[in-house]
Amino acid sequence: MAIRPGSLPELEDAQRDYEKWDSFNIELLKRLFGTDELAIEYSGWVGAFVIGRTPPSFSEKVTEHFEEVQARIHRLDSIVERLELFADDSNVSVVEPAKDARAVDKSNKVFVVHGRDDAAKANLEVFLREIGLDPIVLHRQADEGLTIIEKFEKHADVGYVFVLLTPDECAYLASEEKLPEAQRRVELRARPNVIFEFGYFVGRLGRKRVCCLYTGEVSLPSDIQGLIYKRFVSSIEEVAYGIIKDLKAAGYQVSSG
Repeated sequence: MAIRPGSLPELEDAQRDYEKWDSFNIELLKRLFGTDELAIEYSGWVGAFVIGRTPPSFSEKVTEHFEEVQARIHRLDSIVERLELFADDSNVSVVEPAKDARAVDKSNKVFVVHGRDDAAKANLEVFLREIGLDPIVLHRQADEGLTIIEKFEKHADVGYVFVLLTPDECAYLASEEKLPEAQRRVELRARPNVIFEFGYFVGRLGRKRVCCLYTGEVSLPSDIQGLIYKRFVSSIEEVAYGIIKDLKAAGYQVSSG
């Protein structure tokens, strides 16, 4: 849930961004799991249209928008938490995790999932290049007439992924909307698309080939045992030793930087 829009144009921009994100999630769930079942669960009914209802005020529109986004995020969280269970579900065909990173991609490519912190993203890219890797950042790749989901799938065929969790958004419960700001329990969160791509790569590659780098007071996703979390304050170099060690264990040939 993003910072509250202060005007109708800001709300309309937020709704357009949400619609793009929502469509991307639905299509990715269908392709990742080979069934519509989880896409239907994710897109579950949120609200109701009431005939004769008085047109909502701006504040009510904002609240309804926030509630819908929050509902989607909660469903994504639930799906991520159950990734390991889907392997035993005959109705859901999950992409099998890679048995060996080198069998997935023999190149030096690694994927970078990021939010709005451009400085942290650039810092990570520079570091990865210094140790001999080729960081794949989606928006830097040519579109080639592909849809967003097609472009994502094309470049997601790597053996290792870095997820940057940065405090890009402020969130609070919709039930606290009318409370004074000082009384709301505000959380700093990563962008919803970052959390979803995080879960996608956990399901695709397995936990040991997804490294989560986080900074600030960002709220971390629900705990999933075995995930690699590394906290840095101002620079990726603070956790360089651990990153290099994990990459070598995953089969990558890296230099000391």
